[in-house]
Amino acid sequence: MMAIIKALAAVLVLAVLTATAWYVREVKAQVATPQLAALPVEPVEEVEEVEPGDIAFERAVERLALGHYEEAEERLQFVVNFDPGSEAAVEARRILGELHLDRYLSTEDMDGKSIHEVKSGDSFLKIAKEYDTTIDCLVHLNGLMRLDQLHPGDELVVMPLDFNLRLDLPRKRLSVWKDGRFVTSYEIEDVRLGHSAKGVLRTKVRNKQGFLDGQSYPTTSDQYRGAHKILTLEDKGLRILGKQEEEEGGDSRGIFLKESDMEELVLLTRVGNVVEVRYSAE
Repeated sequence: MMAIIKALAAVLVLAVLTATAWYVREVKAQVATPQLAALPVEPVEEVEEVEPGDIAFERAVERLALGHYEEAEERLQFVVNFDPGSEAAVEARRILGELHLDRYLSTEDMDGKSIHEVKSGDSFLKIAKEYDTTIDCLVHLNGLMRLDQLHPGDELVVMPLDFNLRLDLPRKRLSVWKDGRFVTSYEIEDVRLGHSAKGVLRTKVRNKQGFLDGQSYPTTSDQYRGAHKILTLEDKGLRILGKQEEEEGGDSRGIFLKESDMEELVLLTRVGNVVEVRYSAE
């Protein structure tokens, strides 16, 4: 009798296990089969990728339109520093250059400038050395025509020229920087070095002079004002000059800018300014 009971119990257990296995299979089948397969699937619209530099530039333009120049400048600096190869960066450099040159080369904005009262024994050269500036800059900021217009008691606007230059020869761009911030840039018209070089060279401005009708003039000369300007660097006789000067000076080697850009550049440059020359692309 006990054997029959055990046999019936075994059959019952087997039936339960079989039913359970079948139920599990049915549940799995239902889960694995998508229940919404019949519903239409909307196509995913492609979204155009927007670069951070483009967004920053758009925000900068908005700030300029509202007259918020400092906020606009910060966004433009972001574009120049972090997305320098973009189309937005080209326009950002142009706008920043205009903003900065209006500020630096005008006495309407005295930020970074000061007033020097002329004393007996002062000369333009002495004042320029005292303030780390140049006679070019003194003459321009104070609207002077000649270098004999200096008398005790006169007041002169002075601005230290603590800029540095970066020459990117592969991209043909010369840029001016101050305290790690972009100021302005100029297109390099031509590069004729007379030697091959690679990597990056750090050097300084060794000399500034004017050249006119086969004659060179120092910055202390009245003739320098109307002469073609040349910056000579300390290493390998490198020169930065206006495109027109190649015919005047006889030496066709150098890094050439537009004549008008060269005239502007020398107003921001003094002997001793650091210059970085990049010969090859990164």
